[in-house]
Amino acid sequence: MRAVVTQRAGWRLRVAGLKDSRMLAQGAGFAFSEATVAGLGAISTALVARDLSTRDFGSTTFAVSFLLFTALFFDFGLFLPAARLTAVQAAADRGRTVGAALVLYVPVGLLFSAAIFGLSFFVNGWFHVDAGYALRLIAPLALLYPFRTLATYLAQGVERLHVYSVTNVLGQLLYVVALAVLQLAHVKFTVSLVLQLRVASIAISTVIFVVWLSPVFRGAISLVPRFIEDARDYGFQVYTGAVLSMATYNMDVLMVGALTNARQVGYYSLAGSVAYMVGLPVYGVCKALFARLTSAPKIETRWLIFATVTGVAGAAAVSILAYPVIPLVFSSRYRGAIALVLPLAFAEGVRGVTNVYNSFLSAHGRGRDLRSAALVLTASNIVFNFALIPPFGALGAAWASFAALVLNLIAHVVLYRRSLWISPALSRGRINQIVKAAAQNTMRSISRPQRG
Repeated sequence: MRAVVTQRAGWRLRVAGLKDSRMLAQGAGFAFSEATVAGLGAISTALVARDLSTRDFGSTTFAVSFLLFTALFFDFGLFLPAARLTAVQAAADRGRTVGAALVLYVPVGLLFSAAIFGLSFFVNGWFHVDAGYALRLIAPLALLYPFRTLATYLAQGVERLHVYSVTNVLGQLLYVVALAVLQLAHVKFTVSLVLQLRVASIAISTVIFVVWLSPVFRGAISLVPRFIEDARDYGFQVYTGAVLSMATYNMDVLMVGALTNARQVGYYSLAGSVAYMVGLPVYGVCKALFARLTSAPKIETRWLIFATVTGVAGAAAVSILAYPVIPLVFSSRYRGAIALVLPLAFAEGVRGVTNVYNSFLSAHGRGRDLRSAALVLTASNIVFNFALIPPFGALGAAWASFAALVLNLIAHVVLYRRSLWISPALSRGRINQIVKAAAQNTMRSISRPQRG
């Protein structure tokens, strides 16, 4: 009997080890792909920065940031339920859920395109850039920008993060190749041309991603009401928290444009793309952990240690390397970005640790907690930005990001610890079972004959 128990225990450990290995492989693959995308992004940025004037480069980076910023609002809490549902489904049932999510995305994407077209008439006057015409030109295909959120959710839910990783790299590679070919052909870059090449590469990679996931559309529409119901239950709260946190964090570029000039926007965007490398390993692990976190009672300490060590070491390394790398790769015109790398790199390190807590709370549908943390980030980011950007420009925005993210991390830690008092492992069904068992025990004790 003891041998059988030992054998079963060994089998469970091997299964757990395989799950760990697969999860780490998915996370490492995602981090590697994001690092590759960042590297290719550095190449594309260098090609564009060398060919455009500093003002046109600032307008281009602003347009991309504007698209990404606006895309954050076009989720409405509808897509996290798809990720949570696929995470607990059998593999054979996931295709229909993916199909339902894609069907639900179509009106969201079309609404985003219409919003970009309308807003394009105002951005030049609001933000002191020259990007309005380019945004109107790409508005029909701009519907692909919010799809990034849905794509990451679906890839995490079906535990096929590699599909997202590979297609993401492919899209960036196509963009770099297109830029290089046109530059060799001595074609003069413009803001409009660069944005058209970028959105075309995204379109190709998106089609490959969708086909690779093998969605099933037959009967998929029947799942849409469930997504909407779950969105009302917790999805919209998570969405609100994400909008408040990510939108205010990513609005820095817009505020730099509104309060300074296009050149400062270029410096800030360039420094931000360099600093982004710091958080990639942690982001990869968190995305791979999502399916497991849906049933985990708490965060394992090793992931917090990993995030902290990686963030500090990565921020220090990137800050030092920025001095020789930026002038060499992007030309001496962009030396002004060097001073911004250090605060933005450590901000990314802090954000990585926060992402561990955020992933846990998202996986458990803790919408109110995420919204509360987001309110802290929103308030602090707005206060710090308005206090530091007017006197210090882009450098003030960089330090404002760092300070706001530190407060955001503190809020996440407090809310996570509070959430443990009501264990996420106690689902409604489990609570009902406990209540029912307690009632049965009470009835037995009442009906049992009394002694004496």
